[in-house]
Amino acid sequence: MQAINAVFDGNHFKPLEAIPIKGKYEVIITFTKPIDTKYSKRQRILEHFGTWNDEDVETINEIIQERANFSINRDKI
Repeated sequence: MQAINAVFDGNHFKPLEAIPIKGKYEVIITFTKPIDTKYSKRQRILEHFGTWNDEDVETINEIIQERANFSINRDKI
């Protein structure tokens, strides 16, 4: 039995890693948890910029968190 990670977009499955087998197989699909879209977007951005050091990444994460919390507890306009 082999297991790989994938994302289901509501219609299709997208493997997140190489599929280690060839040919036709019976599969079991297990939905483990919903994707936190803010987190996944942040991860995709950070994956493309592997040359950043830890301090840069922390600064970016702080900015993203500040923007995510910007309107919390603010009166609606």
